[in-house]
Amino acid sequence: MSPATALSKTRRGAPPEARARLIEAAAEALVANDGALEMADVARRAGAAAGLAYHYFGSKAGLVSAVVELFYDRYDAVINAPMDPRERWSTRERRRLERVVDFLFAEPLAAVVLGRLARTPEVAAVEAARRRRMIELAARNIRNGQRSGEIAAGIDPMIAGAAIIGGVDEAAAYAFENPRRASRKALTENLWTFISGAVRLKEALP
Repeated sequence: MSPATALSKTRRGAPPEARARLIEAAAEALVANDGALEMADVARRAGAAAGLAYHYFGSKAGLVSAVVELFYDRYDAVINAPMDPRERWSTRERRRLERVVDFLFAEPLAAVVLGRLARTPEVAAVEAARRRRMIELAARNIRNGQRSGEIAAGIDPMIAGAAIIGGVDEAAAYAFENPRRASRKALTENLWTFISGAVRLKEALP
């Protein structure tokens, strides 16, 4: 068996608990070091051999990408949590926004992923695919609001969805960098005003 084949089998057959331990250690290191990460530090935190993370993830970038993927898994779960379809669009989506803001403020990785790491290649690659799916879901949601008559028919769902998803993440990143100016409550209120205007929510119009 060639070394390359052996390495491939090692990655595919990595014990789930070892892989999870390394990802958890990497997440801790990213938070503790404001987005910086060294493989030796991750190995020490995980109680693993120094080269183990390279076998499982290939590189530091691969490990960071795995951490970011799991962050977005948790983020997606909050966004896609079941909501009561019988509620008004505005009531339902205001509650969804509150859940998202609560998650971002409670999630230690949010400030790192949406802030310092946001423009790094490994995060940008993961974020591009995830954000596209989030925008498509937001657009579908906006179409539902248009069908119910709560959202102006002339709004382009994809454009509005992109503005909302990007706006939430950028506003949250700002709040983390400026905690004295943007509390959880203030962020929620300002974002809801922005969202209401972006979709021209009829009940919010004069």
